[in-house]
Amino acid sequence: MFAAGRARVLRTAAALVVAFAGTAMMSGHASAAPAVIGGGSGIYVEQPDPNMVAECTMTAVGYDRDNRLVALTAGHCGEVGARVLAEQSVRSGVLGTIANKNADNDWAVIELDAARVAPSRQIAQSVVAGLGAPPRIGDMVCKNGRTTGFTCGPVWETKPAYFRSQVCADHGDSGAPVLIGDRLVGMVVAGSNFQAGPISIELAPCKGQGDLIHQPELSTTIAMVLADIDRRGGIGAGFRPF
Repeated sequence: MFAAGRARVLRTAAALVVAFAGTAMMSGHASAAPAVIGGGSGIYVEQPDPNMVAECTMTAVGYDRDNRLVALTAGHCGEVGARVLAEQSVRSGVLGTIANKNADNDWAVIELDAARVAPSRQIAQSVVAGLGAPPRIGDMVCKNGRTTGFTCGPVWETKPAYFRSQVCADHGDSGAPVLIGDRLVGMVVAGSNFQAGPISIELAPCKGQGDLIHQPELSTTIAMVLADIDRRGGIGAGFRPF
């Protein structure tokens, strides 16, 4: 449903290969502190090709209805069973695995290892303190992504499942939380062309703060994502932020 995803796939560095190799090869890091993670944290996601890894962003950390510690990110970041590392704390080891996803609505649930994770509501400038209603046209929303950081922009199109805004995003920002204040309202999933009536204008992805002319960003509404997770059931159903 949502094309041109914001994941960035790249060749794994030697340190990531070792980290993804599993507990046996991580024994030298057994005393590493848990990774501090939350909405806006950069993550590495294992790919089917063992020489590749996807860079993405965590949407939020919380608990499901069975009190499992879980996190959300974009579905195109990896397949079910893929292991996940924290970009800023690789030595903490594998944080968890993708346990549930829907490619059509582009969400994934990561089941986390509580021993390796220190959940946080705040990452840099963004705070995820609860859930919010889908934004309206004209609302100012902000996102926090591992590539372009904390940026804000107005919403100019809304649908029940998604909205478009001028928040700045680029590859690697897939899964980034979209916020109104401290309320989570959406998840960054893809770039899109600018539509001016029947004319579609292709713009370059945003390079970072201060880049005023760039692709509009398509984000799924968190209301749609959570309703879809609940409808499918399993790990992640009943999600509530940490």
